[in-house]
Amino acid sequence: MLQGEPVSVGISYGNVYLVKNELTVDHGLIDESQIERECVRFRKGRDVAAAELEKLIVKVRGELGDDKAEIFEAHLEMLASEDLEEEVIELIKEKKISAEAASQRFTEASALEMEELDDPYLRERGQDFRDMGRQLIQGISGSGGAEKALPDRAIIVSDELSPSQTAAMDMSKVCGFIVRKGGVNSHAAIIARSLEIPAVIMRDTDFYNIVHDDDLIYMDGATGELWISPDETVIARLNKKDRENKKDREELLKLLDLPAVTLDNKRIGLYANVGGAQDILSAQRYKADGIGLFRTEFLFMETMHSPTLDRQTEVYRTAIDAMNGQNVIIRLLDTGADKPLPYWTLPVEDNPFLGMRGIRLLFQKEDVLRTQIQALLMASEGGPVGMMIPMIASLAPIHRVRALVEEEKIALDWKGPDNLKIGVMIETPAAVQLIEEILDIVDFVSIGTNDLTQYTLAADRGNPSVHEYYDEFHPAVLRSITHVIRKAKKKGKLNGICGEFAGNLLATPFFVGIGLDELSANPAQLPEMKRLIRQIDSREAEELVTEILRIPTSEGIRARLSRFLKEKVIQK
Repeated sequence: MLQGEPVSVGISYGNVYLVKNELTVDHGLIDESQIERECVRFRKGRDVAAAELEKLIVKVRGELGDDKAEIFEAHLEMLASEDLEEEVIELIKEKKISAEAASQRFTEASALEMEELDDPYLRERGQDFRDMGRQLIQGISGSGGAEKALPDRAIIVSDELSPSQTAAMDMSKVCGFIVRKGGVNSHAAIIARSLEIPAVIMRDTDFYNIVHDDDLIYMDGATGELWISPDETVIARLNKKDRENKKDREELLKLLDLPAVTLDNKRIGLYANVGGAQDILSAQRYKADGIGLFRTEFLFMETMHSPTLDRQTEVYRTAIDAMNGQNVIIRLLDTGADKPLPYWTLPVEDNPFLGMRGIRLLFQKEDVLRTQIQALLMASEGGPVGMMIPMIASLAPIHRVRALVEEEKIALDWKGPDNLKIGVMIETPAAVQLIEEILDIVDFVSIGTNDLTQYTLAADRGNPSVHEYYDEFHPAVLRSITHVIRKAKKKGKLNGICGEFAGNLLATPFFVGIGLDELSANPAQLPEMKRLIRQIDSREAEELVTEILRIPTSEGIRARLSRFLKEKVIQK
């Protein structure tokens, strides 16, 4: 058995299909007389690559949906950008290298810039530049060719899978992905999860020397375990586990139409965190009570410029229509020095998480903020919308955003319904301390646990050297969450949690005990959260919280929560 890193859950088996990404480019010097010819080759090759991308976009839109097609629309936009043309032509002329070499040098430099960013999602966008570069080089050299046919039940094994390689495959034959590079936020991983295909990362394994085409392989995407040509005993055990997983999943899906209520009939709203159209479909599939966090930064990453008013309105309205009158909370663009947009030039900051990000950056880009407010107003004609302000540490930004909303209403001659509510994401210790004053001027609050934890504990969540200091079960974090929720309830304001912590089942009894209104998580997590909530008595959970708030260590809190689940919750 080999141990990898889990990416997409599920047990699967099939025959190995090796995908190699070797792309040989000659970086030798060319003569002065060849420069113009290489410039012409670059432009023709770019047109060929663009035509191939357009075909891929049509295929992906039909098979995987609009949001996945948008990945390749972004590639097309990068390919057509004036920056790319100017940089590549300049490299050909100055460095006296071929069109292929100049294209590879430019895209590799762009990829490396992205991979130096702190934000893990944006780091993996470096792969998009390499993917686009590979398509461009194939267009110039004419080396793009038909791949060998996939066998039935193919387990794809590759050093790294680009988004275009993944999307171009016949997914009806793919039963699993095993890669050495990439991460849980890579597009290949996102596509695997959206199609519910198991996937594993084997970072330190030279898999090409271990497996060969057509080898039988079993994999467990939930644990990251792999077996090459396993014996009958292992196969029988895995098949048994697969049957149990599927049976458990069927039981969970029976709960979809039931509310998330405790044993003593306390209702908790289960909302979905979304970033695009596919997530919205998942929110519908898993019967979410609404959208608790719409991350608009992904919309701003679709292309090499800020989305237009019409585009934003269309996307927000799609989410509102899909939720059919249920509440949809849309966060204002939350980007900045730690996760910049490729088309915004920003100064490098020593401490980006403490720098120009969230609403601070939006105030510097007020035209962008005003456009987003207008889009939210216009979309709110379709149903209730919560506009959530990120990175709040004082009251002034809230007043300023409120004033901008009023100004934009005047600019639009707004006579629509009063469906737009204004709230804030609680993610700084300052916001926790000011919660009573904040609640007086907002309609709702939602706790962003990822940033609240890192700011409370002074531990960068993206820095592996301080990983042990970042702990969501830290007593200071849980006491901050409790303080915010209790104050919000006292003032009758809608409240909830929308960070990754919301989906942590060990913490569910704590959330029930503090009496919050809603939890917002990945849509696929909602059925399991609902099952657990329906097994908890809120009165017992309240007593548990009283105990937990007296415990001074994370270890003690985890142990007490584990004991509660073991003693009080009905076992599956």
